[in-house]
Amino acid sequence: MITLALLLVLATGAFTAIAVAENFTDGPQHAVEIFGNQIATLNGTELFLSGVGLALVFCLGLAALTAGVKRRHRVQESMPAPPVAPPVAEDREADRPPQSQSVHRRRGRHIFGH
Repeated sequence: MITLALLLVLATGAFTAIAVAENFTDGPQHAVEIFGNQIATLNGTELFLSGVGLALVFCLGLAALTAGVKRRHRVQESMPAPPVAPPVAEDREADRPPQSQSVHRRRGRHIFGH
């Protein structure tokens, strides 16, 4: 999920950067060209709305990327730690039971009790 989201963010950013860098024309109609190929002819409103669409796709990629990173972090936290051998000591501390370690749980947003 992280790879797909990162790919979406990078592709959207690269497409926008290339489209802006190669299209500095004036007039009521804007011919959008990428690497010498004309992909569309847009007026001002269409150009604005296509920019809004690209921004939404970019934000969707960022949201998916952050969700994937949080999920990976949560899964890694929930994995059990490898067993630790008790320390070998000749004094009385070896006879004591090991102290329990408190596990810090991060509370996330709970929706409908889940």
